[in-house]
Amino acid sequence: MQRLPQLDIIRGFAILGILLVNVFAFASPPDYSHSLVWRDNISSVDIGLYNVQTLLFSGRFLSLFNLLFGVSLLLIVQKYGEAYLQRRLHWLALFGLVHISFIWFGDILLWYALTGLLVLNGGYHKLDSPALWKKGGVLFTVGLFIPVIYSLYLLLAGLPPLQPLDPAELLSAQQLWTGPYLAQLRELFSLNVFMLVAFILTLYWLMAALMLFGMALYKSGWFAQGYSLSTTFIIFLTAAIISGSTVLLDHISGYGYELSIVLPWEQISALLMALAFASAMINARRKPEFYRWLQAWLAPCGRMAFTLYLSQSLLMVLLFKVLKPDWFASLDRLALLSIAIATIILQLLFCRWYLKHFSRGPLEWLWRRLSKQPAAATRQAE
Repeated sequence: MQRLPQLDIIRGFAILGILLVNVFAFASPPDYSHSLVWRDNISSVDIGLYNVQTLLFSGRFLSLFNLLFGVSLLLIVQKYGEAYLQRRLHWLALFGLVHISFIWFGDILLWYALTGLLVLNGGYHKLDSPALWKKGGVLFTVGLFIPVIYSLYLLLAGLPPLQPLDPAELLSAQQLWTGPYLAQLRELFSLNVFMLVAFILTLYWLMAALMLFGMALYKSGWFAQGYSLSTTFIIFLTAAIISGSTVLLDHISGYGYELSIVLPWEQISALLMALAFASAMINARRKPEFYRWLQAWLAPCGRMAFTLYLSQSLLMVLLFKVLKPDWFASLDRLALLSIAIATIILQLLFCRWYLKHFSRGPLEWLWRRLSKQPAAATRQAE
């Protein structure tokens, strides 16, 4: 197996797209990080953008990143062996633990590292493509159990919807998340305990399934050819129709239940659209000029995904909690998306400039040094 340039392109697309969703969590109280109704007087623009997020963004980029993480596990173990991959994942877990404990509760690095270690220890990377699909399907089904139970509970118990924060609650949240750091650390600890429970019950199973799906796709040669254009469009349309039902239910229920993250079929929609996005970029090779443009701009971001992910957190936390604390829990969705897009443009420019002068990103270099990368055992590239 050899390195495919489209892997870097897809990874760059995924890591930049993640910010289009995460920006709302950076600038909102954690309990309302996926909610539209954290304040009264929701504008039609906010509602429209929230619906577009449900249709095109929510879960899509993380699912895509999950698939690629599985591919990375496979390629690293083939090139450098299991011992090196374990060291890399141990260091990734440490980076993630620092990130989630001291910077932002929405970290994925810790959970990816733990899932990767469990996948590695299970020897799943040794399975052939059909066996990986079968095992991944079982894990994916188990991961949907809690969302199914919660969705039935919402339907049968008639839970009250999430209510907007009143002025006193909003002020308290703003003071907490832009105030003394020690108080934020205590709150982060509580949130992280909840995330650990969520990881055990649901997140691990879904993430492990997607990693195995990524391995299966790579072993079958899918990343070299993708789907046909017609199949890609059908998959995209299917995902949009599935999420369209979520948009309809959100509208009927007054957007008070964060349905885009709790309904089980949204996990399926996110996976399908992630595959459609990846296939579209693979098929871009049919248009050489456009593909070269993707290589010039997105591939550098894919090669620096670790650096970009942590820098996104640092920049957003610094912006909303230090430099402009009055922006926290006060900007509308259009303003927040504008900030995210501006940041994405800066990261595109930075990555292209940086890799003209250095061979890898600063955190990628540090991660390899800490993990003591050995000489390649084979000619496969990571």
